[in-house]
Amino acid sequence: MRTIFTVIILSLLLVVSCSNSNNDNKSNNIQANINIPLTENEKLYNYEVLYLMSDKGEYVSSALTYNTNNLGTIVYTYSNQNSVTFNVERIGELDEGSISAVSYDNNTLEGNLPSISYPFNVKIDGKEITFKLVKSPVTGARIIEYTYTNISPNSDNIFEYKNSIFVLNNENNSEVINKINLDINKEFAITDAASFNDLGALLEKENVISNKMNAYYDEWVNSDYIANTSEDFSQYGINYLSEKFISINRFTYEYTGGAHGTYATVYSVYSLENGNKLKIEDLISDLKNTDLLNLIKDKLLKIEGRDERSYFDLNELSLENNNFYITSSGLVFTWGIYEIGPYAIGETKVLMSAEEIKPYLKDEYKTIFE
Repeated sequence: MRTIFTVIILSLLLVVSCSNSNNDNKSNNIQANINIPLTENEKLYNYEVLYLMSDKGEYVSSALTYNTNNLGTIVYTYSNQNSVTFNVERIGELDEGSISAVSYDNNTLEGNLPSISYPFNVKIDGKEITFKLVKSPVTGARIIEYTYTNISPNSDNIFEYKNSIFVLNNENNSEVINKINLDINKEFAITDAASFNDLGALLEKENVISNKMNAYYDEWVNSDYIANTSEDFSQYGINYLSEKFISINRFTYEYTGGAHGTYATVYSVYSLENGNKLKIEDLISDLKNTDLLNLIKDKLLKIEGRDERSYFDLNELSLENNNFYITSSGLVFTWGIYEIGPYAIGETKVLMSAEEIKPYLKDEYKTIFE
């Protein structure tokens, strides 16, 4: 199923202008003047993304929109990297400046609207926390999310596709941020970074028309997939933001039948000084260092509810090509499903504090968390 979606890049772009035309007052970064209508099966959401941090290293990454039934989410991450996702239920009028959200486990969040202009004061399950904008050349981002949903004839089987454009705000037209935006969205084959600041012009240039998903829905209806619900999702967020670095995550999910779907969280760390995407070998001086590997193995075994039987073979553990990210607390090594254990254990994260990982960092990155 994944392969048939690789060619629908432009079908996402075609609908961006509709949301932007309704939200020009919410964004100075992305502008579009073309209003291309959506079909009844298509929806588009225009999310404003902010990253805010508390004095204790906790952070929130919010993605909010307005005047829709899908107001967005706020992801609250503890300093140990455990997270809670809150679905926003209410956004007050701008002069009211309030927001309320609830998680799947019925955790609650109440506070003022997240903003770059003033602190975000919230109560999370009654605990008062203040989050503030961090010093960085990036003030936030925008997510343009496109979905197509349809139902198979004479049944309740659902075909659903979702994808997103994720664009860092770039009010000063920084070449570095332009470079990062192009890399984040490279699947769309856009070569001119300025296109992200005027999506209307991009739509005109590409001469995109609507309803591109119909052909793929028809293929699904006439294939073996019709016996199942088909879902294909993609979502973005920010894990870390500082003067020098940004960590971005992209969650993907696909289900085309069987016992369960497949999913992955892909992390990307970029330098805000040169726009380069960092690889784990750029940071760590020796990925085969025995002491480092043993330290990580010990942390894996200390994850609640796990022991050696939870993993395939920790003696074969490798850090090469690890999908890591950084935070103010340290470096987080991650493994997807089936990488070091069965599907049942899910994705795995190990936080190495700044002090723990510092001896294994290359000299030029020993101050990466400062």
